[in-house]
Amino acid sequence: MATPTRLANKTIWALEEIIVAAMNARSAWRICQEIAEQRMDPVLLARLGRISDALSRIETTAREARQGRYTER
Repeated sequence: MATPTRLANKTIWALEEIIVAAMNARSAWRICQEIAEQRMDPVLLARLGRISDALSRIETTAREARQGRYTER
């Protein structure tokens, strides 16, 4: 079995920053979600759903890359 190649430190740091940025975006998204629910705005809620899906893909891809894995989607 081949030994997995170690990621460069700068790559690791960049991926960790991406993960933190996505987490911060997720916090801001929650605030917008609450406002949209209070206003009962179905259009905004639908668009927030799309943003949530995109954030999930970013978070998953960055975490997998941080572990040295990549799954093509």
